[in-house]
Amino acid sequence: MRGEPSMEEWEQTLSADLPHHLIPARQLRWMRPPPDVNWLPDGAQVALAGGIGRHGLEELLVVPPSARTYGWQRQRCIFTPTCVLGVGERAAALWVRALPVPGIRVLVPVSEIAAITWQTNGQRGQLLITGRTGRLPVRYDAASDVSMGAWIRRLRRHAAGDPAPVPAGYPCTRDVARGSRRPVEPADLKLDSDDEVVMAGRPRRAGRGTCLLAVTSRELVILRSVRPANPRGRLADTLYVPRRAITDGSIQSGSLLLRSAGVDLRIGLSSRKAAGAASAWLEQVLNDHDRTGTSP
Repeated sequence: MRGEPSMEEWEQTLSADLPHHLIPARQLRWMRPPPDVNWLPDGAQVALAGGIGRHGLEELLVVPPSARTYGWQRQRCIFTPTCVLGVGERAAALWVRALPVPGIRVLVPVSEIAAITWQTNGQRGQLLITGRTGRLPVRYDAASDVSMGAWIRRLRRHAAGDPAPVPAGYPCTRDVARGSRRPVEPADLKLDSDDEVVMAGRPRRAGRGTCLLAVTSRELVILRSVRPANPRGRLADTLYVPRRAITDGSIQSGSLLLRSAGVDLRIGLSSRKAAGAASAWLEQVLNDHDRTGTSP
């Protein structure tokens, strides 16, 4: 159907008047970590433990059932059943309480993670984990950003592995960006305050779009954001690429081309300064720091 949004194999299209029969009354809209195993759906703990390996309760997120409407007069909806998102020492996985039987629908080994994309747009958020052989998408209510942010930090640490030296010759995160009245902080890129960070790009003028690129001891981080016509929010797209996964890279027509964990990524950079800095960083890191003896 023209204009029908994309959906995952565990989701269903329904009439918009049906989801309230499937979603329990007084159901919390946002995801949260379970305070104990009794909060988890039956079978989720055992299945996830077998798939993701050793983990703690803080590395699980219960994603409540939800429905998003679409189409003419919003008469149709896409229903997503209850899910549990988990990450452990071996993998990240999504357990889904869906037909024909509940179980893990997607599993991405942490050693095969090529990129982690975190997007927010007004009241909606989305996480996408891109792996060598699969992708793990999760849509959620923006009220869950705190829980999601904490979970993504744990996921990134599992994917990144041991830290590597940060490249020399770039300004630090405390530098004041041109057109901004405050310094760039790690929180702008959703980093930890103790991360060793250098900047390879800066925000554009206040009120306009942002293209910010940074290199940490574990990751290449790119933040792109624009102010949409809707005044209620800002579209933000943050991409985290584990440094250990990058085997090749180049700049082409203002886009960053990366080979990460066997996956080809094309990342648009609206800033010439960020593109130039990315090119210099790639040359330095691929030639000096992150080589392991294997040719890209």
